[in-house]
Amino acid sequence: MKYVKLFEPCKLGKLEVPNRIVMPPVTTNFPKEGFVSDYMIDFYGERARGGVGLIVVEDAIIDSPVGHHIYEDLLIDDDKYLPGLRRLAQAIKEGGAKAGLNLSHGGRRAGRVDNGQLLVSRGMLPVAPSALPHPVTGYVVPRELRIEEIEELEDKFAQAAWRVKEAGFDLLSLHGAHMYLIGQFLSPLSNQRQDIYGRDFNGRLRFLLEIIRKIKEKIGEDFPIMVRLNGEEPMEGGLTLEDTKEISRRLEAAGVNCISLSIGAAEVLTRRDFLSPVAPMRVPRGCLVYLSEAVKPAVSIPVMIANRIVTPQLAEEILEQNKADLIGVCRGLVADPEWPKKAREGREDEIRYCIACMYCGDKVREGRSHLRCAVNAAAGQEAECRITPAAKPKTVFIAGGGPAGMEAARVAALRGHKVHLFEEEKLGGQLNLACVPPGKAEIKLFADFEREQINKLGVKVETRALTPEIVKQAKPDAVVVASGAQPIVPSLPGIEKKKVITAWQVLKEEVIPEGKVVILGGGQVGAETAEYIAEKGNQVVIVEMLDRVATDMDKTSRQLLFFSLEDLGVKMLTKATAKEITKQGVIVDYRGKQQLIEADTVVLALGAKPNRELADQLQKLGIELYIVGNCAKVGRIPDAVEEGFKAALQL
Repeated sequence: MKYVKLFEPCKLGKLEVPNRIVMPPVTTNFPKEGFVSDYMIDFYGERARGGVGLIVVEDAIIDSPVGHHIYEDLLIDDDKYLPGLRRLAQAIKEGGAKAGLNLSHGGRRAGRVDNGQLLVSRGMLPVAPSALPHPVTGYVVPRELRIEEIEELEDKFAQAAWRVKEAGFDLLSLHGAHMYLIGQFLSPLSNQRQDIYGRDFNGRLRFLLEIIRKIKEKIGEDFPIMVRLNGEEPMEGGLTLEDTKEISRRLEAAGVNCISLSIGAAEVLTRRDFLSPVAPMRVPRGCLVYLSEAVKPAVSIPVMIANRIVTPQLAEEILEQNKADLIGVCRGLVADPEWPKKAREGREDEIRYCIACMYCGDKVREGRSHLRCAVNAAAGQEAECRITPAAKPKTVFIAGGGPAGMEAARVAALRGHKVHLFEEEKLGGQLNLACVPPGKAEIKLFADFEREQINKLGVKVETRALTPEIVKQAKPDAVVVASGAQPIVPSLPGIEKKKVITAWQVLKEEVIPEGKVVILGGGQVGAETAEYIAEKGNQVVIVEMLDRVATDMDKTSRQLLFFSLEDLGVKMLTKATAKEITKQGVIVDYRGKQQLIEADTVVLALGAKPNRELADQLQKLGIELYIVGNCAKVGRIPDAVEEGFKAALQL
């Protein structure tokens, strides 16, 4: 076997985990009014069957509603939740994995205000160690807990731990990271109490140690306990790595069996050295391994690390170098539940790797949306998206080899259809452009996966365009049109000038701008193209009609991009509209005044429109026809992938 260390068993107390791959907690919004839902059973069961050693299920709230994290948390503050929790633990264990559950309380992070209402905490004022506001705007100031209330919360953690054991889980985890309540007690940034639960290091640690003591009194000394900690809080006055080493030593002495490390102060986006506990693709792989490497020598119990450990090769390397004992793979398992199984069998080229596009987190943060995945349409809807053999195999023609067309081809071939994929250029479509800007190379992982699968499954790739004449002559049983989109070119005086090109032409390297460049359109495509051009030593100005640039990006990726644009000297004119392109440059209406911006090249990044010509022609033939991806409606990679996937299920 190629990955010897990765597939070694690991002991957490008396619990033996069959391999070193752990799925850490992930917020899903799958619970229903606090209860385990069928979505959860399907989602976690699928990952358990994929070969992961241990699944630590998402945060279960020990005190509702004041302890909530989000809108649809899993609850564990009442025995009525036990039947569902039993079903969940059983599904995970039947799949072959060990089952853990993460216990948590939101503390002041339950105090998010939406439209003037405290929706997360259901209208109740949140509680915290100290009455200090959350550093992000949009939260109310919490109420400081009294000592008797703190002791009651310790008891509630212990009672919840009893339910974890009663439900049949193999392990419980305590969420002391990401600035939730336990983390708020540990951190000098949020705990400024002057009593026994604050004042100094020992006082701040007291809440967590008392929880552990009471848990052991309730369920015995031998039940395995994991604690998730911030390895550090990288801001002035936050926990340091030295603090975490000492906390870990104290936790081991208290009987904790595993330390799981992440990073704190996740909401602080103003620092250039900012690291997120859910890092985007721009951040290097294995970005938090330095934390486990530092903490591991301080304790003798296993230490786990996660975040951007994308490949089994990297996971094995971390273990071989003794930088961690367990590898957390969360988004990787969302993208491909069989990541461990494929690694064990030496089929790495078949793993659908996470591209760290942040879509999964964005869906959850949108409100009540379920977790989804940009590259795995079945994530979060496993039951309705199960790939089954077709009742009657068909000959299927697919027009367009972008993400929608390739995914339709892959799934159709898996179902037993004979698939012909028509694409004049390189397979990948806009994926080939999306991976070009700085920090976007991970998108190649998905394009490569799709190409590899199409090859392995015997899809016939036709290097020509599909036409109505070909369809009339060949008479396929069904046609999927995924012919994509084309850039929008506005009616603007001077638009016909040779100096005017599209962002697509730039990213295809058909034209390489030099000198002074003005980009019209400051969405994600425009902003990332600006960075790409500026890195080549050009002067770049973005002209955007909205009041902000790149509003279609997640906030973490957006902020990191802004740091880069600032360093590169890119200027951003917002609330600005182009009026005319002249020989000298672009005349812009900027906040009510017209001005000329000099430009050697003008790049259009004003969006795209569906390429509907073929679809409209084929609709007249009365054939079985599916129109997917940007051809149907301009959207993002996840939209295209899901539409291609679901069209193939209907064939």
